Amino acid sequence: MATQRSPITCHVLDSSCGKPGNNVPVKLEMLNVSAWDSVAYGLTDSDGRVSTLLNPSHQLTAGIYRMTFQTAEYWASRGVTGYFYPYVQIIFEVAAGAEKQHYHIPLLLSPYSYTTYRGS
Repeated sequence: MATQRSPITCHVLDSSCGKPGNNVPVKLEMLNVSAWDSVAYGLTDSDGRVSTLLNPSHQLTAGIYRMTFQTAEYWASRGVTGYFYPYVQIIFEVAAGAEKQHYHIPLLLSPYSYTTYRGS
């Protein structure tokens, strides 16, 4: 039997030290015509993950979503003052007909760069 999980999850990996990015505030929003509506808030755990962003029974709706990682808070908590991105926003789409899929948003982070991809 499959484990129930949030339909949207994320993971932060600090590539500058090869460790999970823990205690990173994360905000999920959905575009509503011309404004962003808040959907959920979370904080990465000791493994750098937010696996409980949404209730597993939450039904996604098709549309444009934005996930914001508050990276300035993360760097400050590590004593890093020389960083380029105070936050990272990843915008993605849940297409019509794909609302029941799982969306995993990994963020590979360093003080002067980041990358992302659609995870599994």
